[in-house]
Amino acid sequence: MNNSRSAKVQKILRLEGRAAAQRARYESALVQIAPARHRAEQLRQHALALKVTLRPHELAQLRRARSGV
Repeated sequence: MNNSRSAKVQKILRLEGRAAAQRARYESALVQIAPARHRAEQLRQHALALKVTLRPHELAQLRRARSGV
């Protein structure tokens, strides 16, 4: 039955198949990294919560540390 399809149609079907497989690999990878992304966001939120409690001299220390001084 493949013989009755034009080369362009066959190529389109191959490309669609490859795209579907790539999409499945991508979605599988997203599932694997979701917990790490969630943990990273939790850590960022915790750092932000601590930052708002800093006194002015501590905030200055943080800024200097971030600038590499």
